[in-house]
Amino acid sequence: MASVAIYGAGQLGQAVAAGIRTRGIHRVSGPFPREDRELALSSGADVVLIATTTLFKDVADYISEAVNAGSNVLVSAEECAYPWAVNKELADELDKLAKAKRVSIAGAGVNPGLIFDSLVATLLGPTPSGFNGDGSPKTTIVVRRTVNISGFGATVLRRIGVDATEQEFKEQVERGEILGHAGFPQSMNVVADALGLEIERIDKELLPVLTDREIDLPDRFIIKPGFSAGVNQTYTAVVKGKPWFTSHFFGHVDLPGIEKVAKDEIEISIDQKVHQTISLNPGIGAQMGSQNMVINSIERIIQAQPGWVTVAEIAPALARGNESFSRQ
Repeated sequence: MASVAIYGAGQLGQAVAAGIRTRGIHRVSGPFPREDRELALSSGADVVLIATTTLFKDVADYISEAVNAGSNVLVSAEECAYPWAVNKELADELDKLAKAKRVSIAGAGVNPGLIFDSLVATLLGPTPSGFNGDGSPKTTIVVRRTVNISGFGATVLRRIGVDATEQEFKEQVERGEILGHAGFPQSMNVVADALGLEIERIDKELLPVLTDREIDLPDRFIIKPGFSAGVNQTYTAVVKGKPWFTSHFFGHVDLPGIEKVAKDEIEISIDQKVHQTISLNPGIGAQMGSQNMVINSIERIIQAQPGWVTVAEIAPALARGNESFSRQ
């Protein structure tokens, strides 16, 4: 039984704390709000979960504090799935610190953490390696995710891009206030790093999905006609001048109202021929999925090699029972 301290008393932190207590497989303290930072980060718990915000730069000091206290760290911030994509120097610094303290750091969640990276890497297992004459990889990847985002709080919804006019949406994207679904560059780099590929660039498109009717989100806000009720997002990673990995994300607060259903699809092609396809319909729920991925990552971060690790470098997340099986 491991000790787990949770920093961040928002939706995810509360859900993870409740889930751990319900299962009874770990000792949990928290979730601690921001004003109780020291209680969580300097606790010396076996694992500290940091569930506060999205950007690597905003959680780096928290990670350092927890690592210095001797804790393994799980981070829900999407950029932490592969922090080298945004700040290599800082990522290397924290990786070195974790190795010195003999603990591990990892990003955890459904995406990044599963749909756009871990499952993709697994499906690439039976595919052949190889390159075309121009040096581009023979294998191409397309992942599509359609998600009901109505369960998120007001702050997260607005960060995704809900409740803005088309012009406001564009301006807030340019200012970095609307992110859509964050984490695509991290997932793509996790897979590329595992395969020994170098991504030249990542092209991105982030568009609002405007509603023509009023949508009431209880306890949050009302979306007026002409405002965004969702996002339509596409990222494409280019290797050797050709599209290699394309990620689509469509998130909306009322999928039934626009005659769409939640689903996840992964398609892997070799020489333009489909080799592997997986379709989950309905798709993995954003809130419940993230909560369980974090809980099921506690043992694997403890068992991981020291340093900052990606989901391609650690064991799969497993929904263990009250007692872990071990061979005698």
